[in-house]
Amino acid sequence: MATATKAKRKPAPASASAPAAEKKAAAKSATPKPGRKASAKTTAKAKAESQPKPAAPKAKTTPRAPKAKAQTKAPAITPYCSFGLIKGALVSETLQVFQGWDLEASKRTNLDRVRSSNSIGAPTQAWLKQVCTTFSRRFEPSGRDRSLALAARTATGRQHWRPLLLWHMGNSEGLLGDGLAWTWEMFSAGGDLLQTDQALAWLDGTASQGHPEVEEWGESTRKRVAGGLLKAGVDFGLLQGRVKRRFTAYYLADEPLLYVLLQALASNRTTAAALADPRWLWFRLPEAELEHRLLLLHQAKVISYYRAGSVVDLKLPASSAEALVQEVWS
Repeated sequence: MATATKAKRKPAPASASAPAAEKKAAAKSATPKPGRKASAKTTAKAKAESQPKPAAPKAKTTPRAPKAKAQTKAPAITPYCSFGLIKGALVSETLQVFQGWDLEASKRTNLDRVRSSNSIGAPTQAWLKQVCTTFSRRFEPSGRDRSLALAARTATGRQHWRPLLLWHMGNSEGLLGDGLAWTWEMFSAGGDLLQTDQALAWLDGTASQGHPEVEEWGESTRKRVAGGLLKAGVDFGLLQGRVKRRFTAYYLADEPLLYVLLQALASNRTTAAALADPRWLWFRLPEAELEHRLLLLHQAKVISYYRAGSVVDLKLPASSAEALVQEVWS
């Protein structure tokens, strides 16, 4: 019986029979392990770090335009108030209040004394109250109107009270000041008479010139204001008549002229600007006429006045209106 014999396998070569771990170890020792492949992000970062950083671009600078000179802002327009013209100028009442004014006491204390004593001789308590209220709204005796309070104590100030009061009231109440300027325009244009309808037309026209509050007044209020403007002209001697107001031959005496000139110098930056101040037209004194008056005072040696173009050399008998009243007026 035949028997199968197993064929003997030839022993595998040593290299082939070596374990796989040994092969791997041999492979590691034979060939160096390649470096780990860097990711695209890491490569870019390393590349960026290895290269010097470019300098940041300089900000574009545009040449600065030369600074424009600071422009002076136009003064704000003060709204018109109908109260003052409706109440009237109160020329004599104001003088009486100022004559008894104590400059060391407050406005309230002085007006309380006027109410309690009725030093102005008001016919009724209601009228006395109206006078005190109007005075309180119109004047600041401890401030801008101090020289007027001092003038009321002098004979010269009482003699020329109306133009002094006109100056202070015109500055206190813009509606009166602008209305007086309008009367000058009518006068310089050759006008002879003024009527309430003309004043009312002027007043209505101010609504388009920065005073829209006039449109809010009732018709009766506007008529009373227009009539009050013309009556103020009569009270200050610029007009005469009751229904048709006629222009007068107004003349500003030397004493109030110097007073107003000192006030104008205090509120203007230069002497030339003070002489060209439009408020002189309240007294019907345009600049050319004012200069003629100053030359006459220079010839009389009351003042010293020289002018060459815009250069003015002016010397007055006092340094301020207050000093004029206290040091020169009797």
